[in-house]
Amino acid sequence: MPRSYRWVILAVCTLAFVEVHVHRLAFSPLIPTFVADLGITYTTAGTIQTAYFWTYTLFQVPVGVLTDRWGARRVMLVFLSLLGLGTVLFAASRTYPESVGARALIGAGAAAIWVPGMRLITEWFPPEERGRATGVFSAGGGVGGTLALVGVPWLADRWGWRLAYGATAVPVLALLPLIAFFVRARHSERGGAPGPTAGALGRVLATPAIWPYNLTVLLAYGAYFSMVTFLPAFFVERLRVSAAEAGLLTSLITAGTIVSWPLAGYVSDRLGRPKAVYLASEVANVAACAAFALVGPGLAFAGAAAVAAATGLVAGGMVTPYVMVTAMFPRELAGTAMGVLNASCFAGGMFLPVILGRVVDVTGSFPAAFLVAAGVQAAALIAGCFVREPDPTRRAA
Repeated sequence: MPRSYRWVILAVCTLAFVEVHVHRLAFSPLIPTFVADLGITYTTAGTIQTAYFWTYTLFQVPVGVLTDRWGARRVMLVFLSLLGLGTVLFAASRTYPESVGARALIGAGAAAIWVPGMRLITEWFPPEERGRATGVFSAGGGVGGTLALVGVPWLADRWGWRLAYGATAVPVLALLPLIAFFVRARHSERGGAPGPTAGALGRVLATPAIWPYNLTVLLAYGAYFSMVTFLPAFFVERLRVSAAEAGLLTSLITAGTIVSWPLAGYVSDRLGRPKAVYLASEVANVAACAAFALVGPGLAFAGAAAVAAATGLVAGGMVTPYVMVTAMFPRELAGTAMGVLNASCFAGGMFLPVILGRVVDVTGSFPAAFLVAAGVQAAALIAGCFVREPDPTRRAA
């Protein structure tokens, strides 16, 4: 394959990551509907949301190992099929256990896009382009999140939430032939892992430098997903807007990341200082959570929109730990290392939304929950100070 084919690979992976975020956030704007119509608590709604993260997190390391052993294309096709099935089952669910089970299946299916995609970026892109390639790949998440937060409640107002959610299975099925025909490993179909599976995972886990990365992304992304989960309900309650309008407001965060994630990757490549970009972004994330907690309750629609848009525009540096970790490991361990890091990232998404939902139930206050999120982001900032930035000369080599 010509070297220019890397852009085809990136385009298909980015489209697939759009779908991951559609299904990650599609339930969030429906939470007010579930709470009102089914009489559930915010803790319960948080549990339905986090069921996605249970299996998504659980499968990250196995997906990384399988990607290194069997290749990205096969893994992506199998798991995306599960995502489509879970989507249909969630739309048809009638009880709380059925909703949780379907969300868990969706999370399992979504688990095999980011890690195989990062493996493909490592294979196809030279080190000096990986930051911007990772940023573009991540921007697909911003597109998907925006579509979910705006499109799902808009369709739900017209079709009902079941048909609206079920319709999101259609683009998933359309992705399968694109992956089958266009995704190719650069070096070999099997991915080329030279050693036994257990050995690859052991080598990654035995690398001390990866553990500060694991801790900081666990905290940072856990707080981020928790905020995006409950902001639509907060806007419905405080601004007295519809679910569709609340989803539109929240989508300004994900829309901002469409710009900030590629920009952060580009700046990281240009400066050769991805750690600095990450820490600056974490300072901004602390401020954004605090702003929603302290001044959010008094904001009008335009003010809330401004804070949400600013939050998305400063969050882009959260992608740079992935760029740094890819520089720490040889190509044959790239999938496994990404699986370990991504499992840590979404471990926070497994429990922090439930904690924030419990805070809302106990205190009756969304701002109190957002203050908790600000504290978690501050802890992520402290942990980020201890990550070891890759040697720029080694990256250039």
